[in-house]
Amino acid sequence: MLDLRRLAVLQSVVETGSITGAAHTLGFTVSSVSQQMSALEHQLDVVLFEKSGRGIRPTAAAVLLADHAVRLLAGAADAEQALDDLKSGRKGRLHVVSFPSAGDSLLPPAMAELRRRQPGVLVEASVDEAEAALARLRAGRADLAVVVEPFEAGRAPDDGLVRVHLLDDPYRLLLPKGHRLARRRLVDLAELAGDDWVSTLGGGFDYVREVTVAACRRAGFTPRIVAQADEFPATQGYVAAGLGVALVPVLALGALHDGVVVRRLLDEAAPRHVWAVTRPTVAQLAPVAAMLRALRTSAANQRRATAK
Repeated sequence: MLDLRRLAVLQSVVETGSITGAAHTLGFTVSSVSQQMSALEHQLDVVLFEKSGRGIRPTAAAVLLADHAVRLLAGAADAEQALDDLKSGRKGRLHVVSFPSAGDSLLPPAMAELRRRQPGVLVEASVDEAEAALARLRAGRADLAVVVEPFEAGRAPDDGLVRVHLLDDPYRLLLPKGHRLARRRLVDLAELAGDDWVSTLGGGFDYVREVTVAACRRAGFTPRIVAQADEFPATQGYVAAGLGVALVPVLALGALHDGVVVRRLLDEAAPRHVWAVTRPTVAQLAPVAAMLRALRTSAANQRRATAK
């Protein structure tokens, strides 16, 4: 393997035409330059310089290596600069994977904030549910994941990943606009024991149905679920059409359908716990750290909006 430091010395000797000239240019001693050239000749098993009068002249091998050294040293300098840009956050590429409703709500303002502060960082965003997102993160196919996980702040597992709790995403009740309870500010679930219900199969998982059933049973009844949507916008459509009422997380509300109203629950259902997750090896890289800060700001803004 060629030693870039020795190649740099060789390139200087060829350029200046002497060992002494290279030593002066590089700030080395003459003996140090001479030793490095001898070591390079021994490593490569080739003669690099020949005597010429009172000086030396480079052989064809030395000229060849010096030409390559210029490109290799420039490439190494570019690589060091690129690495420094990445570490400092001046440039880089960041792949963030999030669950769909976070991708619609939390991620866009965070990306905009990162863009303002570090315009040289390109963010690639994709969507996946928790299990697949964490698998991609562990495999190095993502730098950061925003996921719903079953544990609350302060109870993250010790599984080798770095987690930052962003927020707890509360559920809201969706009612058809003409529903008898639509004018209430707070709704007691017990008053909906006789209603039909709509659930959402978010990302192929039944967690919304599980939350709905648990909340209703706590209120003293088992919900009669008559329809199940694949996505939250479809759930709004079903409710607007009068098929039933539904529980939906705040982050998943998005653009509100004209035919529904959103109400708080007197006894709130257990919220979704939203986390940002990354690997220890990349957590301190400037782009990742900056995106984590931006996500925390976005989550704080979301919490304030939800509290109104």
